Parts: sequence; C-alpha cells; structure tokens
Amino acid sequence: MNVLKLYRRLFIIATLLLPLSGAALSCNEKTDPQPEAPASPTHLLPRLLGTIPHDQGSFTQGLIYNSGRLYESTGLYGKSTIRILDTTGSVTHSRQLSDQFFAEGCTFFDGRIFQITWKEQRCFIYTSEDLSPVDTLTYTGEGWGLTANDSQLVMSNGSDTLYFRNSSFETVRTLPVKNAGVPLERLNELEYAYERIYANVWFSDYIFEINPAIGEVERIIDCSELVAREAPTSDEQVLNGIAYDAAADRFFVTGKNWKTVFIVSIPAPTFPGNR
Repeated sequence: MNVLKLYRRLFIIATLLLPLSGAALSCNEKTDPQPEAPASPTHLLPRLLGTIPHDQGSFTQGLIYNSGRLYESTGLYGKSTIRILDTTGSVTHSRQLSDQFFAEGCTFFDGRIFQITWKEQRCFIYTSEDLSPVDTLTYTGEGWGLTANDSQLVMSNGSDTLYFRNSSFETVRTLPVKNAGVPLERLNELEYAYERIYANVWFSDYIFEINPAIGEVERIIDCSELVAREAPTSDEQVLNGIAYDAAADRFFVTGKNWKTVFIVSIPAPTFPGNR
C-alpha cells in the first residue's frame, strides 16, 4: 500500500470516528457534570437513478446544475477550463483559462457563473449562456470549493472553515465546521440544497451535509458504492463534484477524471421549513 492510499484510509477513519471522552474516573471520584457530546450524524446511502458519461480528461473541481445544463470547472495548470455540458454529458461550450491559473470550484449566483482559482486569488465571472467573461474579482488565500444560497456565496479553502461572501467577494461571515464535535478539515467542493451545504472532503468517499446556521454535520452520505462502481485507477481520482437539480430533486455526483456522472437521490433532511 503506498503512502497516499494509507493516508486516505486513515483520514476517512479519523473523520468518521467520534472523539473519545476524557480519562476514566474511579468509582469514588467526584466530577462536575459535563456537557453532552455532540450527536453522531446519521449515515445514509444515495439511491442510484442513472448515469451519464463524463470526460475522463476532466480534473473536476466544481459541478453545478442550472436550467437543464451542467456547468463544470476543471483544474490543473495548463488544462483548467469552465465548460457547459448537456444532460447526456456532451460539452456544448468550453473556455480555457490561461496557463498560470489552476481552476477550482464554481457556482451560479446573481444570474452569472462564478469560478475561483487555487492559489492565484482570482474569481472569474461569466455569462451563463455562453461563458463570455464578465468580470474578475480578487480575494486572499486559497480557493477550493464554491456554492451559493439566495444571498451569499460560500467558499472553502481546504481548512475546516467556510467563508460566506457577498457579490463583491468580500467575506461577511466565517463558519467553522465540526463532525460530532471534531473539526472537519479539507473541505472541498460544495453544493447548496435543502437549506443545507453539501461538501466533499478531499480523499473521502463521503458527502457531508452541514447545517449552515451552526456548522455541524447532520448527515453523512456514503458514496463508497459509487466509488467502487467507478473503480478509480489513481489515488488522485477522488470523489469531487456535487450538483443539485431542484426541479427534479436529484443530484449529479462525479469525481476527478471519472468516466461517469452518477445521478442519485438523497432524501431531504427533516426539519421545519425544508424544501
């Protein structure tokens, strides 16, 4: 087993296990009441609805669905693109970034497509119709994943913290994310659905459903069966790409250099006011 495979397995185990409590006490020892440990998130499996082909040359960094089309951001220096796919997987529009940019997540916001970069601190804005350039914004630090709710953009940078940004890309709020009380690091590709944030975690076969009000993981979607179906041949071919189709209530899920986009159903969470 190479180092990357060992790291990946250890990371998944560490992410899912609950933290141990403090040292054991003797039967006569007194202690103050301790706060209850955070609840363990519910685990569930996505239900497979179908598949569409995916370009194996695409190092997928971001995936979104809007008005019958998929938008994909692909990474790597010299190969980064923003592209539009129809629901058969065919590329209908594509724009390549300059070689000095490593593209990361993308999202639909204010009628435009926003695409961030890894270390270059640039956010590119395009028209949703044909990906014509509209504007370029700047930010500080790394960019990994990107999504949006009705009023704000939400960005990850590989840490355990999400950054809420306005349309000018200024940070207006930060949200540390925890899984059963443990910081959930390496947050990557993001999607917003059911008033929750869904996150890929680098080197994990799981999608984490995050409550954006408190930063706690509420459910964990086990995608290991999808990964097994894909049968990646490289440690870099990790699960990465979540897009939600609200009209049909379905998700599109893929990974870096995967040959398949999986169409799945994930039950809506149960809480007051969910969609």
